[in-house]
Amino acid sequence: MPVPQHQILMGVGIAALCLTSLVRSRWLLVHTRKGQYLVERHGEPTARIVIWLLCLLGMIFGTLLACGIVRPISW
Repeated sequence: MPVPQHQILMGVGIAALCLTSLVRSRWLLVHTRKGQYLVERHGEPTARIVIWLLCLLGMIFGTLLACGIVRPISW
């Protein structure tokens, strides 16, 4: 069964956004309230690991969505 075009677009967009966030992870920790909270609460090394893991999970999810392995809910 072919993968719908909008699903490919969403998957690629999610993966690209997460890749950009991964590249800019230091900026996210310094300039956003959530990043500053993570650094204050858990320390910079742990906060950096959390950001990296979230971005990697997002990239994996986006790739799986674009490939058609993960399917969005259809009503």
